[in-house]
Amino acid sequence: MQNDLADQSVLYIYADGPKENASEEQIKKIQEVRSLLRAKKWCEEVNIIEAEKNKGLADSIIAGVTEILNRYGKVIVLEDDIVTSRQFLMFLNKALELYEKEEIVFGISGFTYPSKFAISDTHFLPIGCSWGWATWKSRWKSINFDADYLQNEIALQKKKLQFDFGNYPFCRTLEDQASGRINSWAIRYYASFFLQEKIFMYPQKSLVVNIGFDDNGTHTSSSDNFFDQVVRGEINFRFKKPGFDQNTENIRNKFIEQFYRKGNGMTTSPLSIAKKLYFKIKKIVE
Repeated sequence: MQNDLADQSVLYIYADGPKENASEEQIKKIQEVRSLLRAKKWCEEVNIIEAEKNKGLADSIIAGVTEILNRYGKVIVLEDDIVTSRQFLMFLNKALELYEKEEIVFGISGFTYPSKFAISDTHFLPIGCSWGWATWKSRWKSINFDADYLQNEIALQKKKLQFDFGNYPFCRTLEDQASGRINSWAIRYYASFFLQEKIFMYPQKSLVVNIGFDDNGTHTSSSDNFFDQVVRGEINFRFKKPGFDQNTENIRNKFIEQFYRKGNGMTTSPLSIAKKLYFKIKKIVE
């Protein structure tokens, strides 16, 4: 609501429904959220779509994004645990306009990985981000959400090391998706545009912060809360042509690896080792 352009924007809110065996407490929380959605006029126009049954994150995102893109041709997407800088909407709208005809640019991120070196301009990475982002219908319709196909294609092209950008285990995440252990739209989205050799544009500083890493999340816990320490900033709107040189990519790859080591249990702390051991044992037992 405090964003520049919010008073000129149309907002669609997809409110998921209760799970099949939802408790009274869970249903009450859903009702509280739906009351909150109507508490203020968040944008110039607000449309609330309430699901009767639980679709889950992946299906809700895929269906909602598809619906809006079919209607408008472009979309800015936020999940409910993202807090934005006031420049967020203005930046993403401008980027959507500037890069629409640059087919190599698959999407726009509102998040930027923190860096030790100054970044004076927008930059491009061969990796996406779901923490406040935007894309176009022409890109979205090219996505293949079949995890088995994506996994096999990455293996056939011998690109597993490249896919694990920043030394993050994206291959393992895609494997978990294919086996049904998780239900993620984002890993399939990334894998699909990775195979197309597309890139995402990032701002100089992060325009969003993720406050959803706590024990109330479906896919997160309080041990992951490193991510909510990322600071939102204000930036100069300095856009440049798509592309990146290999040296810059290598530097950022290393820094992203450090970021994930701090924030995603990729350390040698006793807690991290215990978590890894638990999941290995669990996998063996299953």
